[in-house]
Amino acid sequence: MNNEFETTAKSYKRKVAGGFMLVDGAKINEKLAGEDFFATQKVDGEMQILFYRDGAVCSVGSHGTELQEKLPCLDEFGSLCKKAGLKSATVAAELYAKISVDGRERVHDVKSAIADKKFDKLFLAPFDIIDLNGEAFQADHYKNVHAKLSELFSGTLVSPVKGKATDKGGVEAMYKELCVDGSAEGLVVHCEQPFVYKIKPRHTIDCVIVGYTMGEDMHANMVRDILTAVMDEDGKLHQFAATGTGFTDAQRSDLFAKLQNMHVPSEYIATDSRNVAFQMVKPEIVVELSVIDFSAENSKGEPKMSMTLSYTEQGYSVVAQTPGVSAYTPVFERFRDDKTCNTVDVRISQITDICPFSTAKSVSLTGLPKSVMLSRRIFTKGEGAKLMIQKYVVWKTNKEDSGCFPAYVFHYTDLSLGRKDYLKRDIRVSNSKEQIFQLMEQFIADNVKKGWEEKVG
Repeated sequence: MNNEFETTAKSYKRKVAGGFMLVDGAKINEKLAGEDFFATQKVDGEMQILFYRDGAVCSVGSHGTELQEKLPCLDEFGSLCKKAGLKSATVAAELYAKISVDGRERVHDVKSAIADKKFDKLFLAPFDIIDLNGEAFQADHYKNVHAKLSELFSGTLVSPVKGKATDKGGVEAMYKELCVDGSAEGLVVHCEQPFVYKIKPRHTIDCVIVGYTMGEDMHANMVRDILTAVMDEDGKLHQFAATGTGFTDAQRSDLFAKLQNMHVPSEYIATDSRNVAFQMVKPEIVVELSVIDFSAENSKGEPKMSMTLSYTEQGYSVVAQTPGVSAYTPVFERFRDDKTCNTVDVRISQITDICPFSTAKSVSLTGLPKSVMLSRRIFTKGEGAKLMIQKYVVWKTNKEDSGCFPAYVFHYTDLSLGRKDYLKRDIRVSNSKEQIFQLMEQFIADNVKKGWEEKVG
């Protein structure tokens, strides 16, 4: 394969992934700006960059890997290029399969059709033109791109993505027809702007809360974010999504009251957007999250990895880093008091049925080096029923080379027997020894005032 083909395919994938704006199908009127749109039905397939050069066709996926199978649809693509009098062409297309009983194409059906050699079930839907006869293809609006695609590739196995020019009302009507009343995955909507709208319905996933972080100041006794997981058939928990969106203040307060009594030890540390570690809890409270989209790969085609955990009465232990997904715009919808944490109610297939995980190998994280404590400082004040204790601990994980753990961890404990919320904790992480000790010293300066006594030994 030509190295230029691999480079072109990878760079196009990055360009396309960075140009999408996700829109909830229920918010089309609110989110779309303008009136001059061209909407196409989203095809659930594998993106391919098709290179036609002097009668030969090469198909390269977004990972830069050439498709080795001799597919009839690729032969037809070459014939259509030749018929149009082209010497060369570079076209982006979706390779999809028609094998599902409900008539809807699904991305995992492509691999199944290839594995079973059902090549006649595979089709190409060109959606963009990169160049023709060595000249970059330019168009003022996507409708002109689609018109050229229709002119060149109206075949039996190769035909452009279905679409039409429309206004905002037409986009809403098309979404209702194809995605609400029909089974289409979503719409791709082009406008005059440099970005492209991807409109999809929200998916709902039942998952279990495995950790939480607290708010600050007036929200100090409220949950800020939750960390969730789903369960595989072996009973292992796969980290799923973290979110703080969708809760009312009353729900945040009630949930905090429950979770603060469910703390458990964990050798795994995850942090929120502030770099504050999640306090891990017993996996008992099931919630429903809605998600607008999933991705099993990043823009470079690398697999998304997530942590797999084992839970016992002793807490959480790390099993492996395994392929997973990123969830886009996860939102809390409701508590599922009718469900519990088991292989059915929070099953991982809720996600894999929609977005199959990468086939990358899992990375085992058992047998890693033990952590080493670097500093432990304890301060006390008062006695008896008014006893107050502050403990500051820093340790080195010795697991940073795994790529799944920070190098250093700082843990703060604040115990006050005369306080209603008598026990508070905080965790911070860093890959810098200097920074982690600076964090500890700052905590001490902020919290250890007059009257506190440091215990030595």
